[in-house]
Amino acid sequence: ARAVVEHADHVGIAHGRDALAHDHRRERQAAPGGPAAPAAPATPKDAKVLEAINLYRGKLSPLTLDSGLNKAAEEVAKIILSNKPLGESKDAFAEAHKAILGYKNAELYQPIGLSMNEVSEGTYKAAPRYVCQDDAKLMGEQLMAQTGDPALEQLKSPLVTLVGIHVFEYGSATYWVAVVAEGGKTA
Repeated sequence: ARAVVEHADHVGIAHGRDALAHDHRRERQAAPGGPAAPAAPATPKDAKVLEAINLYRGKLSPLTLDSGLNKAAEEVAKIILSNKPLGESKDAFAEAHKAILGYKNAELYQPIGLSMNEVSEGTYKAAPRYVCQDDAKLMGEQLMAQTGDPALEQLKSPLVTLVGIHVFEYGSATYWVAVVAEGGKTA
């Protein structure tokens, strides 16, 4: 049963990555209101998640929390909170993609903290993956212990410099999702 869940999770993640993949043919649009400045964590929980992510990155430069990416992270959380099956015909990630399109010429990566589980052929259900805790060091260690999460592996890339974080309640626990991107590219 575990292999089936891991396979469904892998297939779902690949589906999410495809839905969020950057379309190089599409012209980038200017972000409404101009680019946002690097942000201080909005809540102590956001700060803990950022600290855990940077612990996971090890010797790489720490990620910069960027308020412009928070909207994309919030959209990913909405997909989870909707608790609806997602078919291949509708792009469930369209709003997350739209939230980053053209922003600082950033390249959107696969959301971190999102698990896509196949409920029937071609239909997936989003679920949260990482619990938010008060101990950033413990969260960082838990991230380091994860295996087989390609979204998490993105954090090891030195090209990734920006992160948006959204912490939310789901069921009886607090979870987090993050959206990372390359920043500083020229158009």
